[in-house]
Order: sequence, then C-alpha cells, then structure tokens
Amino acid sequence: MLIFAAVNVIIMVALAWLKAAPSNPGALQVTARPLMTPIERQTILFIETAMPGTRVHAQVSMGALLQPRRGLDRSSYFSTLNRFNSKRVDFIVEDRATGRVLLIVELDDKTHDARADAARDHMTARAGYVTVRLPAGCRPTAQNVRERIAHALQTHPEISRLPAGGSRQTRIN
Repeated sequence: MLIFAAVNVIIMVALAWLKAAPSNPGALQVTARPLMTPIERQTILFIETAMPGTRVHAQVSMGALLQPRRGLDRSSYFSTLNRFNSKRVDFIVEDRATGRVLLIVELDDKTHDARADAARDHMTARAGYVTVRLPAGCRPTAQNVRERIAHALQTHPEISRLPAGGSRQTRIN
C-alpha cells in the first residue's frame, strides 16, 4: 500500500511539472527564423508583379485553406485533418476585394518529391484550388513566373474572373 501511494505521489509531481513546464517561456530554447528564404522573397515580388491588384501571402498553413468535409465521423475527421494541418504552401494569391484564393504557388527545389507534390496538388484541387508549380532546376525569373501564371489563367479561366465585377480580368503584364 505504501509503494502504491509513493508511486501516485511521484506520478502527480511529474504531471504537475510537465504541465507547468510549457508555461515558462524562459525554459523554451528557441531562436528567430526568417519567414522566407532570399529566393522566396524574390519570387513573391515576381508574383505580385505578374498579378497586380492581388494580395500575395507567404508560408500559409494548409489548415487555413482546407478543412475536413462535414459529416465525417470523429476518426475520419481527424485522419483527414492530420493529412494537411501541419503543412504549408509557399504562396497564395488572393483577390483583394473578395478574399477569394485565386492561386496557390509552390516554389519547388531539389528536395521536393514529385509524388508527394502531386498528392498535395490533388488534395488542394479537390477543395477547388489551382496550384502553379515553379520547378526545381529553373531559377524563378520575372518572365518564367509570369508565363506559368499566365498558363494557369488560360487553363483555368474561372481564376482570372474577379467575382466582384464578373467581367473584369486579372491582368498579366
């Protein structure tokens, strides 16, 4: 009986310590990290130039863009949520007037896995998003970013129609 009581006390002290530890910010060993790499900072400028009148966001959580569909049981809901919730997309292009996401832009590098990228693109496409990929091995330039976005707009004309006016087109310079 005495052993049982001692084990309970040890467990309670350990749980109290674990619960208190995260609330002490001084105990966390963290440093600042840049939001974007130099190439990402350059690429965002190319996207903004290619799509004037839009707002471009960097490093957006897929959890901000996707949610499991309604009606799933608890297990399916969390299984679906866990597939994307902690992932990010490089850039989203948003219609300033409506907040509608027009494009997802991914800046691929040599570490990207084509199969995993295709699965992500399929998942975002199921939610109605179009992804433009800037491939590894082809350093982004104003011209090739503009060309890839123009191709996406031609392939998906519904993207370029801004909902507010119905007939306005997003310009590509």
